[in-house]
Amino acid sequence: MKPILVVDCYVDGDGSLNFRRLLGDYPVTVWRPSDGMSTPELASHRAIMISGSAACVTDPVPWMDSLSSVIHQARDQKVPVLGICFGHQIVAHALFGHGSVRKAETPEIGWKSIEITGADPLLEGLGAEFKTFASHFDEVRDGIPGMTVLARSADCEVQAYRVDGNRIWGVQFHAEMKRSEAEELAVTRIEGRPDLGLDLNQTLAQSMDSTPLASVLFENFLALT
Repeated sequence: MKPILVVDCYVDGDGSLNFRRLLGDYPVTVWRPSDGMSTPELASHRAIMISGSAACVTDPVPWMDSLSSVIHQARDQKVPVLGICFGHQIVAHALFGHGSVRKAETPEIGWKSIEITGADPLLEGLGAEFKTFASHFDEVRDGIPGMTVLARSADCEVQAYRVDGNRIWGVQFHAEMKRSEAEELAVTRIEGRPDLGLDLNQTLAQSMDSTPLASVLFENFLALT
């Protein structure tokens, strides 16, 4: 069985942990582009999954170029891709160009209701609406030709999309995070951005474990590879 390539974009810590935990017995190869690791051979992998990151597409750093190149290769070689949060944004940036990702008008930090707006096998079994953790300061723009938007939230028009004619998807939300990690990230980001006016205690009161949603999402993705 070909391994899944997990692209770990975390600035600190191990961004592959949640993927490896949820993928169970599936073989995994981890690539950290920020460490200057050699570009992996895509033909030897079943699919690519790209993690979130504290880095921002709207404030690019050099290692994002190598990741964008891999995303282009994946599209050309028809290797399925699923990007999460930063991964969702860098896929849009790589394939749809500068301006496809912008600073969020209303950054999301906390547990948000996600509404599915378009039918797609990636999102089957999640229900018409579900609640999960989100934390982002960038967002993918709506209305991009060649992109079908699949889900939205009250403050983010593109919570999920598919690249038309390809097995390439992005999701903005963080269903894959353990509850404890999501809570720690919420504290860090809310305390670091008092200008947003978010109530930390109120946010944490809405905390919940949404990893069962990620299990469904991942299984759906693998079934499409």
